[in-house]
Amino acid sequence: MKLIKIHNNSLLSFLNYTGLNVCYISNTILSRNTFHNQRELSSLYTGLPVSLYTTHVSRGSVPGEDGEGDSGVQTLINIHLPSRSPGTRDAGGERERRVITIRKELLAMEAEMQAFVDSLRHNLTAEDVVNLEACMDCKMCGEACAWYLVTGDEKLHPTYKTGFIRQIYRRYMTLEGQIGGALGLVPTPTLADLKEHMQYFWACTACGRCTLACPSGISIRRIVRLARAAYADSGLSYANPTIRSIIENTDRHRHSFGLTAAQVLGRVGLFLRNEGLEAPVNVQNAEFLFVCPAAGNTKIPDYGIKLIKILNAAGVSYTISPYVIDTGTEIDHIAVHHKLSKQMLEDWEQEADRLGVQKILLVECGCDTRTLYAEASETLGRPFRYPIVSVDALMLDLIKQGRLPVEKTHLKVTLHDPCYATRLSGLGDLFRELLNLVTDNFIEMTPNREYNYCCNGGAGGMRLPENTATRRKISVLKANQIRATGADFVTSPCVVCTLSLEDTCQTYQLSPSGDRMALVLFEVVYAAMEPALAKLGELDRMRVPAVLRNCDQEFFIAHSVEGQMMRLMQQPDFPELLDWLEQDDIVKRFSKDHPQVYDDIRALREMVMNCENCD
Repeated sequence: MKLIKIHNNSLLSFLNYTGLNVCYISNTILSRNTFHNQRELSSLYTGLPVSLYTTHVSRGSVPGEDGEGDSGVQTLINIHLPSRSPGTRDAGGERERRVITIRKELLAMEAEMQAFVDSLRHNLTAEDVVNLEACMDCKMCGEACAWYLVTGDEKLHPTYKTGFIRQIYRRYMTLEGQIGGALGLVPTPTLADLKEHMQYFWACTACGRCTLACPSGISIRRIVRLARAAYADSGLSYANPTIRSIIENTDRHRHSFGLTAAQVLGRVGLFLRNEGLEAPVNVQNAEFLFVCPAAGNTKIPDYGIKLIKILNAAGVSYTISPYVIDTGTEIDHIAVHHKLSKQMLEDWEQEADRLGVQKILLVECGCDTRTLYAEASETLGRPFRYPIVSVDALMLDLIKQGRLPVEKTHLKVTLHDPCYATRLSGLGDLFRELLNLVTDNFIEMTPNREYNYCCNGGAGGMRLPENTATRRKISVLKANQIRATGADFVTSPCVVCTLSLEDTCQTYQLSPSGDRMALVLFEVVYAAMEPALAKLGELDRMRVPAVLRNCDQEFFIAHSVEGQMMRLMQQPDFPELLDWLEQDDIVKRFSKDHPQVYDDIRALREMVMNCENCD
């Protein structure tokens, strides 16, 4: 047996040196796709069947070049050669064998890199591999990416991300890369490279527009999602404080912003109480389970009251859960943490089971649309168990059925297509049909539908503060689109899009008065509904939901938001909740049009103090 160390020889020289017949079986990482890659190596280098046989030897058992034992564990690649001539034997009657020793350190990976590669290996499909291999590096995808078009930064080009993942795939997940990398012939991405590239996978909204420009139709957003999942699985994404908070808040509170159920329901309850409205909680056998995305009940719960008024006015049978207070948008599309995303989806299903509802009502969130229409099946490993109904589709049906009266508004409004709802889920025509029923002054922006530019806020664009300066810079494209329409308002059927659009409108001073210019689509519907109800003398239809009408007092208290507030008042930490509400920025915003809301907080505090005195 001859021991030789190979350092920087080329793979071709390596195979030429070893001969024609190389036998390979391994209990190391090189074992993946063994037979397929044997044939590839055979055709590329020898024209004959190729295989290798690797074993491990313990520390010090292989002599080093200096005659002393080599430190560390070694990997032996045994190369089996044919006889010197057919039918003859070498001296001693043994077939010549050369054994090549490669340091295991060249094949080994650091723990985080191993976890990253394992995640890719687990999640990559055959189609993903085709996507990785099909890229011609023509860079046409960059011509559709707003982040690259405005900045010209090559690190924001889609291929900067896909090229890096392709490099990892080829180095660590193909036999050629594993052998070539061990010999120093194939570039070897390191843990430091992973950390350096990480930020650029979140300087992207995974909107999918780049795919429209790709001659091969490669789903670059899919590769970005695979990378984000691998960063989560390896623990590397925890280094980003925002992503870490999303993961930890979802795990601890089942709410990506970290709000508790008491805070979510307490704030909504305060707003409903102030306006003399009700919403159903924990009602059995309603038609719909209404779950609001965290961005909605964190950032715009005061605007969201209008959607409750619409559902009440139309007599929709729905219920809110006191336990499921987030849809999992951010854990699925920003953190791409598949384990927690799966748990969130299962929470929905289990709560729907408990309440006996028939369907899930999908509130206006583009990312949730994509999740429930497409990616839930991948996350769960099966279809989501309940039918999904978009609230926009519901409002459209309600208007057509005459259950929701509307009178067309004269709002001069343009529509922003959410990438995840229009380009990735095909709902663009539905939004236009709805808008044309509620306004007589709808103006299309250009480009639109699936070719529309992203709002640059979704899937982390707006949530990660380090993106703010770049996001605002590239949003000049969106600002120019809106300005060119001459519209007074821009609407979108997505909470995050609306938040990002408003930031863009303010940044580029699109509203002459500085007033709010971006509306959620249900707000436009509300603007058409309210005057229609007033004309009918039926404004009170907005106050009480169908499932709470004509019920006894006991049922009402058990299943109304007011009853929920009464139960919160009995909790020892209710004074702390009131303190939080008094300081809350959303309550402050609500108070501009409803100044008496602080009187309501004081009244609740006095009620608690009186109850304590009674005890």
